[in-house]
Amino acid sequence: MARVKVRFFATYRDLAGVRELEVEVPDNTTVLTLAKLLEEKFPKLKGRLIEGDRIREETKVLVNGRNIEWLDKENTKVSDGDTVAFFPPAAGG
Repeated sequence: MARVKVRFFATYRDLAGVRELEVEVPDNTTVLTLAKLLEEKFPKLKGRLIEGDRIREETKVLVNGRNIEWLDKENTKVSDGDTVAFFPPAAGG
């Protein structure tokens, strides 16, 4: 098992009702599996992190400060001690 720190920003933080939490996940868990777990744990996030079998295109996810777009996208694996940050789409105006 791996303990992963999760951080939510902006509207995701508001919907989840927490800024940060630690979750325990099986070894070799992917960002997509973690996002599914978070959507189950926080029903108000349902459909905000995942679209079909992918992380929503507008959602930015960083693992230890690195954008998953430059890693293995939603198949990026998380390890014990990692920090995963979820950022909603940026609102302009």
